[in-house]
Amino acid sequence: MFDWKILKITIDNDAIIHAEYVCKLINEPYQVNSTGNWYFSDKTVKIPLEEVKETDIVDWILQESMQDGVSTIELQLEQQIKFLQNEQPVDLPWLPKKFKLRI
Repeated sequence: MFDWKILKITIDNDAIIHAEYVCKLINEPYQVNSTGNWYFSDKTVKIPLEEVKETDIVDWILQESMQDGVSTIELQLEQQIKFLQNEQPVDLPWLPKKFKLRI
């Protein structure tokens, strides 16, 4: 499940034109997040500013970030989780080598 937080907004003539966000996806034991700035292409006042909720802004970002019915932001986070689930950790080459002594 995605966890969205709006950190900051910018307005112009009572229209929200920008939002700074963080979106987190947790799939234990993995967690990835994306922090970014969204500049809205639709700069019209949708609802009065004092009535705007965080979920409204998240919905607007999701709508504008849709490609083929999928949010590009959420898709990238899902791809990162899949990569983490399939990765094979490798020792860093500059660190001393580890070995196990078998007796």
